[in-house]
Amino acid sequence: MLTTSISTRIGHLRTSSPIVKMEIAKLLDLNNDGLNMAVDENFMYIRCQRSMYKYNLLNMNRTAQNEIFTKDGKARYLSVCDEYVFLTDFCDLYILDKDSLQIAEVMRLGEDLSSDLGVTRFNDRKAYICIRNGKIAIMNINTKEYQKYDISDSSYWDFTVNERYLYIGTVQGELLKIDTSNMKTHRITALGNKNIYSVVIDDNLIYTVSQDRTIKSTNSETFKTICVAKKAVRGMAKILGLYKDSLFVADTNKISVWDKQTLQLMREFIFPTGHFNKGVLLAENKLFGSDYQSVYCAELE
Repeated sequence: MLTTSISTRIGHLRTSSPIVKMEIAKLLDLNNDGLNMAVDENFMYIRCQRSMYKYNLLNMNRTAQNEIFTKDGKARYLSVCDEYVFLTDFCDLYILDKDSLQIAEVMRLGEDLSSDLGVTRFNDRKAYICIRNGKIAIMNINTKEYQKYDISDSSYWDFTVNERYLYIGTVQGELLKIDTSNMKTHRITALGNKNIYSVVIDDNLIYTVSQDRTIKSTNSETFKTICVAKKAVRGMAKILGLYKDSLFVADTNKISVWDKQTLQLMREFIFPTGHFNKGVLLAENKLFGSDYQSVYCAELE
């Protein structure tokens, strides 16, 4: 069972149908200036300040620890694949052994502020690494060989990979569909004229949140907008994913839950989301969140 050293009632319901249990549990105390987190099977991976930590979620025992960086920094992104942890820091990519958290490779993929690294996604033994100003690096995970591509004249915050396509939301408000067989743009549509912060795909629907405060669903084949929720978020929101028939969105220490078909708001509740919503994630039926002192969990029904 997960540690339940403290619990507190969270939020108020906007519907009579319960989705979230009304308690959160504190898993551990960890003073920080903003965390990156990932969960894979029964383990949680946390970047805290200069170090990486690995915890067994069954008992919250720490199973590995390693100091990675020589100085503090917040512009870091963490992703986990089969055997590695990918950790980006400015222009550098750190590849860690997932079991021991020892550094396997350090690779400089960028050059300066015009080419620093963002999020990493995985598909079919390839890593797709975001680079500022519309570039992407595609790495063979087995060989660590990579190639860079120019895919847009605009930077992008987030993207997702589904089968042979990348779905990318740009800072200019465009949604791109990139064919990974040739890295050419297959489709493009303007969802607005401001930042698309988060992109998630489920079945044939692409979900996005934007600086214009909307959540949108777009058909992945036709690229036609299906539904729009206006004034849905306040800031740099993040789509955590889907559970059952609901879309979960993190927005500055608040989680909102939306019907995935209609984008009707079902409920909102208070939950710690970390620095710029980087310290929160949805893993199967559990929400994991953080503040500057601790890491928490809430179980979904």
